[in-house]
Formats: sequence, structure tokens, C-alpha cells
Amino acid sequence: MTTIPWRIACEQALRRFSEADAIRFWGIGHEVEGTYQPIFNYRFEHTFAAVLLARWLAPATGADLEVVECAAWLHDVAKRLKDPQAKDTHARDASAQVRGILASTDFPPDKIPAVCHAIECHVGLKLTRRLEPLETACLWDCDKLSKIGAASLVHFSCISGAFQPVTTAEILRRGAAWLPLARTITESFNTELAKEEGRRRLAFLEAHYAQLRREWSDPMEMTPP
Repeated sequence: MTTIPWRIACEQALRRFSEADAIRFWGIGHEVEGTYQPIFNYRFEHTFAAVLLARWLAPATGADLEVVECAAWLHDVAKRLKDPQAKDTHARDASAQVRGILASTDFPPDKIPAVCHAIECHVGLKLTRRLEPLETACLWDCDKLSKIGAASLVHFSCISGAFQPVTTAEILRRGAAWLPLARTITESFNTELAKEEGRRRLAFLEAHYAQLRREWSDPMEMTPP
């Protein structure tokens, strides 16, 4: 039996699910080198941002990188885009798929329970207590950090067409509504490194929307920043 590198298996599983769901979500795709691709695969882009953060945060905090990165790859492998009729059970559903995805890979079997626990605990935008163990705490931090900062603005812009109407004023309104939640997230991070990075990213978001508001205001009301 051929052993598959676990990172490849995780990425393939995430791509299969996210591409199909993004095409369902947008209702249209386009041909890319003989394959049918969605207009924008938000789920994959968000997940990869979380994976990049896992590769930074886990070693820096002493967490198990294999556990945190694997959980980052698979934490949203069962989460559908904009499906208001469906009950959100994506964390439980994703956890249930972990063993099947990692079967025939080189991922250490004894670490799979830790991956599942991290995935099951990653939901929500606010914490009242620090998560344990450290790997679970790191996944929560990586997932939420990926929703704040420059990359999150790119992702938000690319998917904004799904939220009508699409106008600069409406994008500004939605951004202003997101900032209080971003502040709540920043206050909830588990690790000190995530808190520091979260504050930097939050400051960037606040400056971005402040500048956008200034540019989109009545010229007679504009004042120097």
C-alpha cells in the first residue's frame, strides 16, 4: 500500500470539498487548464491563511506543529459557504472526517485525537477562558487571525459580490460592522503571540476603514487625517 504524505492528502481533501462548494455557491465557474474552477475559492484561501499562521505560531509557542497544521488544513473541510438553512455542525462534521482523510498517510495515528479535539473547539468569535491543550488554543488563534488583516481584506473583497448590493458605501458599512467583532476576537486570543499579531492586524483594519470613510465622505466634510 502506498503511503501518502499527510499534507498532500489534507490539501487534496480540502480542495475537493471547497471547489465543489464554491461552484455551488457562485453558480458558475471557468475553465483553467482543462479543469472547471470556481470564480473564487474563499474556503481554500481562508484555510491556507490559517495553515501559514499554524506554521508560524505552533513552533513559536512550543505546540506540536503536526497537530496544529493538520487541524488548520481540515478545520473547515465540512463548512459550506452561505448556507443559512443549514444548522452549523461543521466542526463536528469536519472532525468526523479526519481519520478517513488521514488513512493511508504518514500522519502519526496517536496524534489524531488531538487534531479532532482542536477542530471541535475552533468555533466561535469569543472566548471566556483559555482553551487547552496548547494545540487546540493555537488552532483557534490561527483560524481567527486569518480573519483579520490585509489578507482578510483581499478575501472579503473577492467574495463581496455575493452580498448585494455591492457598492463602496455598503462595503464600508459592512467593514464598520465587522470592526467590533474584530476587536472582540483580538481580546480573546489564547496565546501572547497571537494577541500581539492580532493588535497589529486590528490597527491595520481600523486605519483602512478610517481612510475609506474619509475618501468616501462629502468633500466639504473632509478634514486632514
